[in-house]
Amino acid sequence: MGAFEFKKRTKFGKWIDQNRISQEWLIKNIGLNRKTVYSICNDTEHNPQEVTQLKIVSKLRREGYDVSVSDFW
Repeated sequence: MGAFEFKKRTKFGKWIDQNRISQEWLIKNIGLNRKTVYSICNDTEHNPQEVTQLKIVSKLRREGYDVSVSDFW
């Protein structure tokens, strides 16, 4: 991969982009580490643990988003 080539965004990565949610917000508000957030947003081969999926969806629902685990994974 060259210096300016990017991995394809995951379903979740595209969704947070469309909803203007930053990866930094996920780190600070859900308590995920930077590597995990990067992987769930950019690595189409990565499937996060169920507990991580539930943490993310639960927080997004509390913020008013109508989402479910099956929307992303």
